Amino acid sequence: MEKLEFSTNWNNKLDCKCFTTIRIYNPMKHYNGNKFEIFLQKKYKAKVEVLSIGVIKIKDLTDYICYLDTGYSKLETMQILYKMYPRVDFNNQHLTVLLLKKIEPPKLKQESLFN
Repeated sequence: MEKLEFSTNWNNKLDCKCFTTIRIYNPMKHYNGNKFEIFLQKKYKAKVEVLSIGVIKIKDLTDYICYLDTGYSKLETMQILYKMYPRVDFNNQHLTVLLLKKIEPPKLKQESLFN
């Protein structure tokens, strides 16, 4: 299973059952149904499944997307992305907004605990 690494828990999203992440688009990784292990500062957090993807250019980000994902405005989020990816030409690069859902571990049946 591939990893998605986070340096910051933007908007405390990694504590939610479902959350988004904005990434440099990679069609080999970013597709519905793919699964990832989430790490925050190299520490394991959860397993997730991709529920939905949106492919956009940086100029097409909206305040709505950015506030939900990072807790910051479009302008501030763009500045964060420019700093994170200083060598990327965002005029030609597509981004993806991934909607991720945590994969819950299977729950034990009540009776199996006592049998």
